[in-house]
Amino acid sequence: MQIARWVLCLVGIDCLAAGLTLVENGHSPYKIVLSTQASPSERRAAEELQRFLKEISGCTLPIVSDERPGRGPMVLVGRSRPLDRLRVRIPWDELGSEGSVILTHGPHLIIAGGRQRGTMYGVYIFLEKLGCRWFTAEVSRIPKQQTIRLPALHEIHKPSFEYREPFFTEAFDRDWAARNRVNGHFARLDESTGGKIQYYPFVHTFYQLLPPEQYFRDHPEYYSLIAGKRRAERAQLCLTNPEVLQLATQKVLEWIRTHPEATIFSVSQNDWTGWCECDRCRAVEEEEGGAHSGPLLRFVNAIAEEVEKHYPDKLIDTLAYWYTEAPPARVRPRRNVRIRLCPIGACQAHPYERCDRNAYFMARLRAWAKITNQLYVWHYNTNFAHYLMPFPDFDELIEDIPMYHRHGVVGLFMEGAYPPGGGGEMAELRSYVMARLLWDVRSDGRQAMREFLDAVYGNVAPLIGEYLELLHRQVRMPPEGRGHHLWIFQHPSAPYLEREFLGQARQLLERAEREAADPVVQDRVRKVKLSIDYVELVRSMAFEIRDGWYGMPEPDRIAERFRKFLDEVRRFGIQQLHEGRSLESDEKELEQRLQQYGVVTLENDVLKVELVPALNARIVQLRHKPSNSELLYQPDPGERGYPNTGGIVVQVHPDYQASAWAVQWQVLSASSQLVRLVGSLANGLRLYRVVRLRGDRLELENRLENGTSAPVVAALQVRASYGAGRPEDARLAIAYPARDGRRVDRTLFEPGLETSGAETLTGGQMPAGLWKTFHRAGGVQLVNSFRASDVERVRLEWSVRGDNRVSLVLWSPEVELAPGSAVEMTTEYWAQSSP
Repeated sequence: MQIARWVLCLVGIDCLAAGLTLVENGHSPYKIVLSTQASPSERRAAEELQRFLKEISGCTLPIVSDERPGRGPMVLVGRSRPLDRLRVRIPWDELGSEGSVILTHGPHLIIAGGRQRGTMYGVYIFLEKLGCRWFTAEVSRIPKQQTIRLPALHEIHKPSFEYREPFFTEAFDRDWAARNRVNGHFARLDESTGGKIQYYPFVHTFYQLLPPEQYFRDHPEYYSLIAGKRRAERAQLCLTNPEVLQLATQKVLEWIRTHPEATIFSVSQNDWTGWCECDRCRAVEEEEGGAHSGPLLRFVNAIAEEVEKHYPDKLIDTLAYWYTEAPPARVRPRRNVRIRLCPIGACQAHPYERCDRNAYFMARLRAWAKITNQLYVWHYNTNFAHYLMPFPDFDELIEDIPMYHRHGVVGLFMEGAYPPGGGGEMAELRSYVMARLLWDVRSDGRQAMREFLDAVYGNVAPLIGEYLELLHRQVRMPPEGRGHHLWIFQHPSAPYLEREFLGQARQLLERAEREAADPVVQDRVRKVKLSIDYVELVRSMAFEIRDGWYGMPEPDRIAERFRKFLDEVRRFGIQQLHEGRSLESDEKELEQRLQQYGVVTLENDVLKVELVPALNARIVQLRHKPSNSELLYQPDPGERGYPNTGGIVVQVHPDYQASAWAVQWQVLSASSQLVRLVGSLANGLRLYRVVRLRGDRLELENRLENGTSAPVVAALQVRASYGAGRPEDARLAIAYPARDGRRVDRTLFEPGLETSGAETLTGGQMPAGLWKTFHRAGGVQLVNSFRASDVERVRLEWSVRGDNRVSLVLWSPEVELAPGSAVEMTTEYWAQSSP
């Protein structure tokens, strides 16, 4: 795709032609000429030109048919008979559906382009040259000038990207989207605006292709083989099964027949892991350099090949996302396939090419760009866990939209906050800046920000600008800033939201609120201030242990503060604070958080253990007293499920993949060194636990018994989450002797590696009864030992996305417990100083 808005001399046109006066003192001899064969968007273009020229100058230019345009100067909108008679050589084929020319020819002004959207976009570009801007659905800037004089114009305009979608609720408005020249699936664009690039379905379509409720019972082989079993729950399709390919192809062809309005049809993985581990799928992965994207792309290509025979104008889409993000070694996307590459693990604070957390993604972007010139990117532009949290990504997106273009990307889906009612942090500003850059990567993003702030915030725009500058200094690299990173699922205790910053931000925004020139602007400032209110409110909900109880301090005061905050949120029409969760669900969650939970404390000279029976008998704190170090990850009060997260927990699962069964816990006895508990499951199983301090070690004895009269398949899991602190130093590590004799000492993150990961170890790869996790910078290590005979597999999970967390997960064998039988697991934890 050629870069937007380049200026040149068209063949057959005098590039030194004089300009013209379109309107003088509120009067004009010009008429707008429109073809009788004009497309709906070209008719809209003429009407919009007429409307805004009147708003600017007070003069209404009549719209006339090209059959009888009359004499005198003309504004020729779209291709028409008078334009053809002028014999202006316009490169219609090069313009495509969205390109346009703006030129003066003698006394005439020509704005013409592709019939689908090009002419319409040309009119909006021309109006922007006169100073018009459409910042939000409600706020625009239309200059007032009774005389409009134009210089000689000889311009061609084409978009930088074929697909342009700022995915914010505030960007869905039809007129805003058309005027800012975005063409994505979710904007409410219609025939009058030339339609849009439309998907069907949009994404994560495997179970729409082959619904498990329709096929799994009779054909489990259609679905992923995971840990030795065919599964439908949180799985994918078996992509090497020829019957799956045949059924999926039939379904896609059916979609195309029933949805002719769609441009792109998505054949894409479900929104979780669970890829197929069968021999055929593994063999393809090996052929493709170990990449999970190999079987996927071969499958997608096969469908696309068949589609092309019947519908050569339709495209097939798939994802390079999560486990399929790395490109395959051999297979290449077909001509009619679009890959959407998703940098879900990237730091969003810094331009990708200049952040070590993003080196892995840049390598993948370059690798995909080498094998396809039809690459789309699914970029992320909000905090999905907390839509209102300050999200300082403007430095990043202003640099990275052009960066994508340099690397050959042809389409961008910019995913932000999209719930009903909108309200994501700075959503309207972000949408506007994106739209400018998506159309033309050479646009000045900083200037777009300044124009927006001036128009939306009026006399207090400098204060809002100062607030945004203060926010971005929290993440800019030294010496310009504090150097923190930014992630799309970060929580309110994030390091970049330092207490000093929050105080300064509140002062700026409260001053802006006081000084706002009118109530409308004042309300807009209050909406910005919701971000600071939200962070401070959630932080105040952190649990503490006091007098044998675990809970929020002053719960009644926090509850009242929360209710007032939600009243303010609702006043702005906001319906969600987190992706996929309503305000009503937040209110229900608050009721649970207002509870106070009893704590059992074990303590000796070395360790202090805090266990909360009502929270899955979870050990929420394990403090090493000699070093005054907390060994366990301390969850953020903004995490979903809080406070029932983090720490050390024992769970019972029906197998290695399924969710854990609920357990109701009861304390049988407790002392300062030992606590005995029993957990009851709805299926009749009972889980007995002994938690004991032995010198410098914490020992857990776990025994799952089947007291029923029928066999039950089950597995025990013990999970310990280690929190290393040092959020900007990501050198987390793991070390252990392996059962196959190797000694493993591995740094989990370094530049070029992903910022989170998970892997399951079995057989000789497993630790030989002991593993430990630590930080390379020093401090206390968490050591976990276990009886090798108790443990069938282990799972290692880690993240350096702001929280520096490592989870050590032990699994017992998955066994069928006969009536009266049991499975056991004993494990120990202790602290060890780093060398």
